[in-house]
Amino acid sequence: MKKQMSENKKIMYLIQQAGTLMMTNRSHIRNLGNVAFDTLASHSFHVGIIAYCIVRMEKLSHIDGMQAITMGIFHDLAEARTGDNDFVTKNYTVMDEYKAIKDQFSGIDFGKDLMREIDEYEKRTSKVSKCVKDADCIAQMFMEWSLSWQGNKLAEKWFKGDLIHRVPYLKTKSAKKIIELIKKSDPQEWWWNELVNKKGPNLKHLNG
Repeated sequence: MKKQMSENKKIMYLIQQAGTLMMTNRSHIRNLGNVAFDTLASHSFHVGIIAYCIVRMEKLSHIDGMQAITMGIFHDLAEARTGDNDFVTKNYTVMDEYKAIKDQFSGIDFGKDLMREIDEYEKRTSKVSKCVKDADCIAQMFMEWSLSWQGNKLAEKWFKGDLIHRVPYLKTKSAKKIIELIKKSDPQEWWWNELVNKKGPNLKHLNG
């Protein structure tokens, strides 16, 4: 009984650590000015959604897609302990993310299952893990692209730079297709096209 309670507490600690990611801004935002919406949790959520889409676009199964979501959601969990390094600080610091994630999962029966997912993601040898890494890149570029539409010149510079330095190294054709579509779109196209262009504007909604 005592062992079970100990494991339950470890699970609760894991949930707490995941919760801290909701309150932890990604470190790169200090270089993009007044940006408050990009947290480690929001990034991981977006990666999970994008990863599932890429996996299915690559004609893999729903089960593969669910594995991709798991990898995407958990891929930055270690940063609840290590913090997040941006492009600059990565040149000068070394983080032991493996130890962090190992400590996070220790004492939890299903921790070994999650550890396998993280290991597979980090090795980048499976098709699913490559899709998830592509999703990680797209989530970053989506953030830059969204900010550029709000007039953030630094984000625009980053996005254009990533088109040159990041996109050619994406592992899947589907990820590259998504980027091409994003380039030709705008952040509000989805609802403007579906709710205004196709159906015609709902005048009652527009005029109260």
